Amino acid sequence: MRMIIKAVYGIYLLLMSARDIKCRELPIVMLGAGLVFVPPFILTDNSGGVLSYIYGAIPGIIFLIVSYLSRGQIGAADACVLICMGLCIGIEPVIGVISISLLAIALVSMIMLVMGKLNRKSTLPYIPFALLGYLFYIFII
Repeated sequence: MRMIIKAVYGIYLLLMSARDIKCRELPIVMLGAGLVFVPPFILTDNSGGVLSYIYGAIPGIIFLIVSYLSRGQIGAADACVLICMGLCIGIEPVIGVISISLLAIALVSMIMLVMGKLNRKSTLPYIPFALLGYLFYIFII
């Protein structure tokens, strides 16, 4: 059952990624829909560690604060997706997902800068890289 929930959440992230790539913005309704996944993740956990899921929101909250302080250089919607993901998968996995996604976006950015496809002021959508980190979490970790 838990694997089905993880797969459906992955599809949700895929839809969010497509929207992020196409429009570079995410509607509130789509962001709020992610909260639907929180109870099934917590209820299907056998370890009973509910606090891990609550703590999982902390990295996303930090991203939200940084978004505010940087005047939107990091998208608030990206932070909201990370908050929801942290509530779904817990603190340790979300830190792994964030680490993988930031490494991937840094590598892609460097390659695209060298190839001349980006400049220093260019932006990239983050959610596709969060999806990559999530898939890595599901299949590798």
